Order: sequence, then C-alpha cells, then structure tokens
Amino acid sequence: MSRWPVATLVLALVAAAPLPPARAQETFATYGMPKEAVWGPVIEAFCKRQGCTHVDTDMGSGEAITKFVAERGKPVAYATEAGMTFARVAVERGAALAYRPAAWDKIPDWAKDPDGHWFAVYAGVPTMLVNPARVKAVPTRWSDLLKPEYQKTLGIKDPRTSGTALATVLAANAAMGGTLANLAPGVQYFRKLKEAGTLSPVRVSDSNIQKGEIPVTVKYDHENLVLRDALQKEVRLEIVVPADGTMYTPSVLILNRYAPKPELAKAFADFVASDEGQLLIARAYPRPIRYIAGNLAVPADVKARWLPDDQYAGRIRNVSDWDRFSMPEFVRLWTTEVAP
Repeated sequence: MSRWPVATLVLALVAAAPLPPARAQETFATYGMPKEAVWGPVIEAFCKRQGCTHVDTDMGSGEAITKFVAERGKPVAYATEAGMTFARVAVERGAALAYRPAAWDKIPDWAKDPDGHWFAVYAGVPTMLVNPARVKAVPTRWSDLLKPEYQKTLGIKDPRTSGTALATVLAANAAMGGTLANLAPGVQYFRKLKEAGTLSPVRVSDSNIQKGEIPVTVKYDHENLVLRDALQKEVRLEIVVPADGTMYTPSVLILNRYAPKPELAKAFADFVASDEGQLLIARAYPRPIRYIAGNLAVPADVKARWLPDDQYAGRIRNVSDWDRFSMPEFVRLWTTEVAP
C-alpha cells in the first residue's frame, strides 16, 4: 500500500493529466462596421462581455447585403450597418434576421421595421467636409458647388452601392424641394454638377482627403467630426451644414439572417439598443436614435463633442416617410441621368 497521502496522489494525478484545449474566442465578423469612429468602442465593450474578437471588412451597404445571401451556405458575418434606404433592400433579398431587441419599445416606430428586420441606431446629418486651402471659398450651400470655381472638387462614392453617398443625394434632393417619392430634383442637381465638371474623378478615401486630393466631400456629421479631429495636425478641415438644407438620415443595424450563431447576433442587437450601447455611440459623436426619440439622457460633456445645435437650426429636415423611397427607381434615374 502506498505511503503517499491521498491528497498528494490526487494533486500528482491532476498535474500529470493533459490540460483541456483552450477555448477559442468567437470571431464576431461584421461588414461595413469598422473599429474606427462609431463602432470601435461599442463592439469592444460587447466583445469584452461576450468573449469574442471583432473583425470587419470594409464595404458598402449593398455589397454587404449581397454577401449575406451569397455566403448563406458558409456564413461569415453577423451584422452590417446600412443607410435607411438599404433596409428594405435587405428584407426584399431575404438577408435580414428578424429580432426585436429588449429596448424595442424605446425605438420610434418610424425608425424600425415592424417585424424586427432592422432598427435605427442613430441618425446622421449629411454635411460638407471642406479643405479651405484647396478651394477659393468655402461653400456654404449646395447651390455654391455649381459655380465654375468648384470644378473637380467634389468627391462622392457611387450612391447605388454606398449608403453615405445615397444620403448625400437625398439630402440635396430635400434641399432642392424633392421628396422621397420625387427624386428628380436631387438627380438633376447631380447631373448639373457632372455637366459643370464639379465631380472629381479621384476615389474618395480618408488618405486622399488627408493629401488634399479631395477638396470637398459629403459625409455624415459625426464622420466629419472624427476625421477633422484625426487629421487636425496634417490638414485643416471645415464642416459645413448646408444653409439651403439637409436632413436626418437614420443609420440602421441589420443582422445577418444566416449568422454563424444567431443568438450572438441577437445579443449584439440587445446591447446596441441598450442605454450602455446608445451612450457609447453618443460618445463617438452621432446622435443616438433613442436620444432623438427623447428617452435617453446624454451627459453635457458628451453633447459638447457634437456640432453646436445652432448650426442645425432651420436647416434639418426630419424625414419619416422612408417607405415611399424606391431604390430601383433611384438606380434607374442615377444610371440614366448621372452615371457614365
């Protein structure tokens, strides 16, 4: 009989036994939700709670929706952020996972799908980002860009695939007196810009803005704030809320119907709509949808990071009839009137 104490034997056996394999962290993949700006702190906090790591692939809203469906046999991503106009596209293509997060009742009806296929997270305002060193004068309204002095200065992405670019056209359309059911004023405005030589052939990117190759572009207000602050040591940029009008453009969260683990996707939606998630978004500059709805208190020091309210006064249109917008009709108009 062994003279070894039982406890010692147990410890020896445990020490000799092979360790179980370490649990691999879940990869929380997204499309079009980069770590920079809005989504970095939000997804970092979510993954810290869930034990996951975030990986994003930069792409436009239309491309992300297409990939959701194309990869359904071997899904990769959990979610994408898209412009409001792409929300219906995701539903029509069967790409969106239906789920109502815990804070569903605190999201206004106009900013969510009744069946839970998408909901707005925050609302951005299309504003001009201008490099004053590269233009004769800083434009203050959409109509200024038709002047000869702005030839080859305005850079935008293709609004048929980019939510931000589409919001740019819709904001100009609203300023020109158009509606979501009447897109002609905005499309004709961009046709005039093309004919005037205003549109730049240079690809829109942060690096090209930094190098001064894109004198004027249009992004959401929060995106412009982030970029302006990030590049302040290299280039001075000014943000302009067009005096002839712009609009609130909700940005929506779309969960992948074919997500690798649907419960993880749903947990993300719960977090994004919660007080904690919405305040993290506020700290990244955007106005959270629940703040706009009036049921989220945002600290004064956070609001101080936003553009002053007086720059918006009388210039922002709050559009709620998004169901009247037709993406196929917009694509048809843009392709025939503006695209090369």
